[in-house]
Amino acid sequence: MDGNAPWGYFVPREVAESAKELPRMQRLDRPESWLAMQGFLVAFVWEMLQMPFFDMDHLSGWQQTKNCALASFGDAGIMVFSYLIARAFAGRQYWLHDSRPGPLATYLATGLTVTVAVELLAVRVPWGWEYSELMPKLAGIGLVTIAMWIVVPLVSLTLAARLTRPHST
Repeated sequence: MDGNAPWGYFVPREVAESAKELPRMQRLDRPESWLAMQGFLVAFVWEMLQMPFFDMDHLSGWQQTKNCALASFGDAGIMVFSYLIARAFAGRQYWLHDSRPGPLATYLATGLTVTVAVELLAVRVPWGWEYSELMPKLAGIGLVTIAMWIVVPLVSLTLAARLTRPHST
């Protein structure tokens, strides 16, 4: 088993090649794919833990869990979008293996911008959400949500970097 390749953790190379599954698994060996998966999982944990900061008492446990799952898909989408913007800025798909601060700053700034825009909209429309009295706010935006965008995307990006091989493209 090749421990250096992410697919090596799931399928030994010989098995993958003999089963002609290697090309499909190589498509998974992209930062965007791993970021989407890790981003969803890490965001889901955060979303569930931040429930006390939102007014969701009128929802059942199942409805709250479903809403957290949907929000996590959105969070993962924002992470992938931000990664693609940073990729365009860096000119490299695998910028997450570099120590240069520019792409990382672009990734975080893009995500924060989208998050602030979504929050400003969502707390003002009937189909959006409301903060509980526990939520600290700055300019009408929940600070737990801002903290989420800093912590969760950095953790998800770190996990994605560990699961991808550095390439020059």
